[in-house]
Amino acid sequence: MAAHQENQLTQELFDQLVSEKLKLIRVEADVTQDRMGEMIGISKKTLVQVEKGRQTLGFTGAALVALLFRNGEIMQSLFGESVVEIIDLVASNGKSKVWYKTMGGKVWWTEVRRSGDFIVQKHIVTGHHRIIDQNWYLHYYSLNPVEALKRLKELEK
Repeated sequence: MAAHQENQLTQELFDQLVSEKLKLIRVEADVTQDRMGEMIGISKKTLVQVEKGRQTLGFTGAALVALLFRNGEIMQSLFGESVVEIIDLVASNGKSKVWYKTMGGKVWWTEVRRSGDFIVQKHIVTGHHRIIDQNWYLHYYSLNPVEALKRLKELEK
């Protein structure tokens, strides 16, 4: 699927990916259409249109669904452990700086480069890059691998 090409995760694509899985997400969570509509602030009629593929949630709605159901299997299959990080990255047009402890990236990440105390990793689904330290704290992430490597050099100093 072209959706998973490197550096291509946009707000529109994120919206599309989540909207296409909305019914599965809802069924997995055992939530009625009425309740799901209430949870995400849309009418049942609109929810039905999204579930039938006639419209999408929009980035804001998709982000809310992703956050609310981030621990479900459907969301995990789309984005792994990094739902919040990915939403932040997409919302900030590929440039973000946050510092929190990650799970180390054993499943959803491949190591690109290791330098000193820092590791550059690439997300296997979205293709975005992040820099973590040897204690798994996140220092930087970006859709642009060149920017990530540039930031790695800055962190090495």
